[in-house]
Amino acid sequence: MTKDQLQKELKDKVKPGVKPSDLRKLKRSKSADDIPSAPTSIPVSRSKSTEPFKDPKYPYTTLISQQEELDKLKKETTAKSDTIKLLRQKIEELETKDTPANSRELDNSLLARHKNLKD
Repeated sequence: MTKDQLQKELKDKVKPGVKPSDLRKLKRSKSADDIPSAPTSIPVSRSKSTEPFKDPKYPYTTLISQQEELDKLKKETTAKSDTIKLLRQKIEELETKDTPANSRELDNSLLARHKNLKD
C-alpha cells in the first residue's frame, strides 16, 4: 500500500468519536487464533414422533382399522334406517285407525324411540 492509500483509508475510517486505539483494532487482521471457536453443542435426543416408522405392516394395519371403522358406521347407519322405516310403518298404521288413544300411544312410542336413537 502506498502512503496515499493509507491516508485515504484512515480518512474513511476516522469519524467523530473514533479513538486511535480503535483504529489499530480495525487495521489489524484477525488470525485463526483471534476468531472465537463455536460453542460445543449439547446432544439433542430425537422425539419419538420424528423417528422413522419401522413397521413394514403399517399401511396395511391402517387400512384394516379404517375398514373396520367403516363397517361399524355402516352397521349403525343400517340399524338407524331400519328403525326409521319401522317408525314410519307404525305411523301409517296409527293414522289409519285415527283414534285419540292411538295418537297418544304413537306420540309416546315416537318419543321413546327418538330418545333411544339419541343415546
